[in-house]
Amino acid sequence: MTRQFSAVFRRDFAAFFKTYAAYVMLAVYLVLSMVATFYFGGYFQLNNAGLISFFRFQPEILALLVPALTMRSWADERRSGTIEFLLTQPVGYLLVVLAKFAAAWIFVLLMLILTTPLWLSTAVLAAVDNLNILSGYLGCLLAGGAFCALGCMVSSFNKNPVITYIMSVFVCWGLSSLDLSSVFGGAAAFSDELLIKITQALNFSKHLQDFFSGHPGTDSLIYFAVVIVLSLWLNLAAVEHKKG
Repeated sequence: MTRQFSAVFRRDFAAFFKTYAAYVMLAVYLVLSMVATFYFGGYFQLNNAGLISFFRFQPEILALLVPALTMRSWADERRSGTIEFLLTQPVGYLLVVLAKFAAAWIFVLLMLILTTPLWLSTAVLAAVDNLNILSGYLGCLLAGGAFCALGCMVSSFNKNPVITYIMSVFVCWGLSSLDLSSVFGGAAAFSDELLIKITQALNFSKHLQDFFSGHPGTDSLIYFAVVIVLSLWLNLAAVEHKKG
């Protein structure tokens, strides 16, 4: 089972580097992150003990770039017809789904690791809260994992990578920017208190900001876990339907 997972994972992860696409992706991510940090995030004006200038734009940047990692994960398999060959191999569908997701998520981890020189250089110049920064990186990794799972799910329903990318960006941006608490907050006097708590619990930005502030709770971990698991379950259902 481990060998089967590893085979699919290595194939998909290596596919990122078979062309210049992976290097372009890494370069674009670094440029966007640094431009956002220094020119829009007020890096030199704000107290960056927690690197808030860097983290504040990560949800939007990841929502734009992560779908480019996942748009071909299933779409190319469906378009080329190799999905039929893949699903007839002695490997469980769940392992294939998890391996493809893991390949994209590890690439996101690589993207984040390449930004750590900013953390180190900031620590040399000023006092930083390392635990807060580590919490922020964990939040970015979980947000990237959620986007990877959503992108793989969308890819499993489409044959065209371009359409898959556009739809994935729409879904990821929609999830990251949807603030249900603001929708119901103004009607708090007329809404059930339980409904208000539920809408707040479903807010992506609220849970991510908990990580960025250095105070993540169990509810935030559960939130991202649920998003990832639910997206992968829908991905698995789509693959099983294709096989059927």
